Amino acid sequence: METNNFVSLQFNSSHPRYMQIAAHIEQLVQKGKIKPGDRLPPIRSLAQLLGVNAITVVKAYERLERGSLVTKIRGSGVYVSPVISSQDVLEETYNQTTYGNRDELFQDEEIQLMHGGHIMLPPDAVNLATSTPSSDLFPVSTFRGAVNEVLDRDGGDALGYDESSGYYPLRETVSSLLERQYGIHTSPRHLQMISGAQQGIDIAAKALLRPGDYAVVEDPTYPGALAVCASRGAQVIGVPIGPGGIDLEGLESAFRRYHPKLFYCMPKYQNPSSYSYSRACIEGVLSLARQYRVCVLEDDYLSDLTYSKDPPAPSMKALDHPEDERVIYIKSFSKLLMPGLRIGFSILPPHMYQGILRAKHLTDISSSGLLQRAFDAYLRSGAWEDHLQHMKKIFHRRYDACCKALQDMLVQHGCSFTEPHGGLHFWISLPPSVSAYRLYREAASSGVICTPGNIFKAGAYLYDDRIRISIASADEHDISTGISRLAQSLRNIRGEPTALMSPLI
Repeated sequence: METNNFVSLQFNSSHPRYMQIAAHIEQLVQKGKIKPGDRLPPIRSLAQLLGVNAITVVKAYERLERGSLVTKIRGSGVYVSPVISSQDVLEETYNQTTYGNRDELFQDEEIQLMHGGHIMLPPDAVNLATSTPSSDLFPVSTFRGAVNEVLDRDGGDALGYDESSGYYPLRETVSSLLERQYGIHTSPRHLQMISGAQQGIDIAAKALLRPGDYAVVEDPTYPGALAVCASRGAQVIGVPIGPGGIDLEGLESAFRRYHPKLFYCMPKYQNPSSYSYSRACIEGVLSLARQYRVCVLEDDYLSDLTYSKDPPAPSMKALDHPEDERVIYIKSFSKLLMPGLRIGFSILPPHMYQGILRAKHLTDISSSGLLQRAFDAYLRSGAWEDHLQHMKKIFHRRYDACCKALQDMLVQHGCSFTEPHGGLHFWISLPPSVSAYRLYREAASSGVICTPGNIFKAGAYLYDDRIRISIASADEHDISTGISRLAQSLRNIRGEPTALMSPLI
């Protein structure tokens, strides 16, 4: 392999050099400049070319080998693995060992907090990282009325344990809501109330996964799902996702080779990519799930936030085969209502119901009876529909402002993105040679926080050329200000002259 592919590699001081070498090689593979079967430069030759210690190159190659992007052949050298295409699922791209080494990407305290869902903000920073709406959007007064109504009506009964499956009148209300708004027909008997989507993922994994089992996920994906799979001792296979949904050929290859117990997905406005599955992709997933007897865990994260006039594809659960149900459907109301409520539900196939119910009981016996009863009163009053329409209007305005700011201020600097037409996130591709981690650090120093793509990796690809920005807690003014600062940070990294900054800053 020609060593001139490494001439463009310029080290920065904010990232260990072996990681920068590994990320550069990965980018060369993704761009097709290094192909499957190519031999990487000998360790000493590359070390001499880059002016680094040979141990640094050894560590870079070991990192790539852990992600199965390269293969070491004793006495011959290091070669790009023949299995790197989406068609072959990046066959060995993700396992518990690579998950355990994730933290070396996040040595910085702020990144550690971000990875755990807690973001440390400098004074006056613009937060384009969090997925949690700001508290001024919470319907506190209306929900307080529902809580008081329940306490007046039920007294002490509202403060006792409910059955593990949840408060039955609430399950009836949710069942009616699902049929009316989402086209999902289910019985209250198949609904289980949960303390947020994260718990739903956790109890499904407890019921279905054993140490050594395989689970398949989208790549990139939600880090919380990866953590749950790792906690069960499962090995995770990442399959690439694109604007039309999951790579079906890659998914079938994963199902055929690994016989996974679980496929976790977010078909609408996926986190972090905001990609949505087409109807054809959804039908393809369901067909493969039936063929290979795989359970699909559908996380309906943000399907309510659609900004397009064209109706989105139905949920997987709405198309699930009634005689051979494969889909566990999870939906949380937390993001759009009040995150601290931790309330949601799952729809369970009848043959999985008892096993997952036992896992729920072992986790916390039952979700809060008071909150379930109050939420039932809130739903029955019609307040949820009113609040949802209010939130859609707010986020639609923010979405439009973000699209405009990205086009005006980042695209001209070599960034690109696919308009998601819904949700809360934008998945931004960075210019060549710009590290997401470095941009994160540079932007943080100027008072804007974004999320580097690395934390969403599920396979060998590091996503150090991607960032995610969110409109959840930033209004139109903050969005414009934050993206202007991101643009300036890009100019700083690339050594470009400082442009006239936005008057909003």
